[in-house]
Amino acid sequence: MKKSLMAALLGCVLAAPLFAQAEGSYVSVSVGNSKADHPDFDKSATGVGIAYGQSVTDMVGYEVGYVHFGTVKVEGFKLGAQSFYLAGVGTYPLSEAVSVYGKLGATANRYDDDGDKNTKLRPLIGAGLGYKFSKEWSAGLEYVYFGEYSDLKLSMWSANLRYHF
Repeated sequence: MKKSLMAALLGCVLAAPLFAQAEGSYVSVSVGNSKADHPDFDKSATGVGIAYGQSVTDMVGYEVGYVHFGTVKVEGFKLGAQSFYLAGVGTYPLSEAVSVYGKLGATANRYDDDGDKNTKLRPLIGAGLGYKFSKEWSAGLEYVYFGEYSDLKLSMWSANLRYHF
């Protein structure tokens, strides 16, 4: 986990000057409650994520990101998961500072079940509420569903902090 997260963070830092040239773009960090739901168990862990997004219009954009769902222990084995995703984002402003948004896209989920690793492409769907503090800073609360594999459903509730370029 640490190597993947550090590599993703380093990539964002090195690419930041390029992001700054793209008007309407943002970088985001998030932390929240990830959930691994299976018929035999229902476990939660702390999940973290980073993302880069770009607005194409005032209401439509895209986001690419990475999420690490943490590791849960289930009946003597460890289960870990992480995701790289690409999603279209639709935003509807409720006021000058508050907006609701939805995400729809694809996610490549990597599952690690005690050394047995699988990567699967799954649909992604999410929704959130955002609040813009200033021109550069905003925060949000969101729920994202990352798909299902072998009866295992991955999802995450999170709070995020965004810096807009």
